[in-house]
Amino acid sequence: MGKTTKTFTYIIGIVMTVAMVGSLILPMISSQVGVGESYLETPQPTPFPEPTMPPPPDTAAIDFDSRYLHRSGLFTIGAPTGWSPASDSSSADELRAGLNNSEVQSVVELRINKNHAGLSDAESLSDFLDKTWLGHTWSGYTGWDETSRNILGGEVVQIDFNVRRGRSHLIARQESWIDNGDIYSARVVTAENASRELKYLLRGLANSVERIGEYVGAPYDWDAYFDNNDKHMVRFPSHWEVTDAADGMPATVEGDSIILVVGAADVALASEDEAMDWTESWRSGVKARSVRAVEVAGASGYQVSYQLKTLDGALASGLLTMLRGSDDRLHIANIRMPDLDQDLLAVDPAEYPWLAVLDSFRLLPDLEVNIN
Repeated sequence: MGKTTKTFTYIIGIVMTVAMVGSLILPMISSQVGVGESYLETPQPTPFPEPTMPPPPDTAAIDFDSRYLHRSGLFTIGAPTGWSPASDSSSADELRAGLNNSEVQSVVELRINKNHAGLSDAESLSDFLDKTWLGHTWSGYTGWDETSRNILGGEVVQIDFNVRRGRSHLIARQESWIDNGDIYSARVVTAENASRELKYLLRGLANSVERIGEYVGAPYDWDAYFDNNDKHMVRFPSHWEVTDAADGMPATVEGDSIILVVGAADVALASEDEAMDWTESWRSGVKARSVRAVEVAGASGYQVSYQLKTLDGALASGLLTMLRGSDDRLHIANIRMPDLDQDLLAVDPAEYPWLAVLDSFRLLPDLEVNIN
């Protein structure tokens, strides 16, 4: 083969190799034509839709006639029409009641705090309502900012807020004051577009607070049972439980092995002897031990201690408080302790602190409660 022929053969081989490689690469390049720039663009996030604010509540349809009784039995507030109980709590130092209307994104809340610091004026109260205290009260929200603070009439501390819950932006106003040595704080939260309605709700809430005078000085951290038909109330440690109750029927509360039953009967007792006799007729196995006449918050009646022997021979000791109500019925609170053999009218109450539960029994004929 001549030199010219070899050279021609090499050229043909190179051309064929280039053609084969091109047939593979060119389709890949052509598939990217026109998309190179858009492929390199930074992707834009899809914007989240802003939450829609509900229309403001119609204040013409809102009143505070319904009364809400706090679990402690120490106070009531007016419940605005359309708001329902959402949470309440009680501790040794604070009572809190909260009502919610989810349709209009609104909460109304009242707090009563023990005034351990002895605050007596609005200036010292304003200092007490510092960032730490406020932060505790806003713990259920995503975030909050205080926007203004004023002292009204030298007595009321008024604070405005912007509040966030999730992606919802809300507004709030709180008014705090001192009354009979305790610190009161009324607060309303609404959607941003309901500032006028917020003021209406706050005024109605603050003006509706009523303490139950029969329990002045009573511990904060007890719960209460109130029969709205028979109009009697009893308070007990918060870890006790109401196990059976209905308005107008006997109610049972249990805790720490103690059994408490409250109810009413169409009975008239005219003497201590009659009180003893009625106690022994209450159920079989009961023996009355001692009796004394009592008057509790204007209601007169008797206390009778008794011994109860069960069918299996076990002994229990109990104490009855029986008060004559304005309805001419006998209102009865009956507390007993199993495996105890004592005359509970003759013991030192300090040794049996649960007897203080019986001491809390009150007749409240004028208390009207719609929400309990």
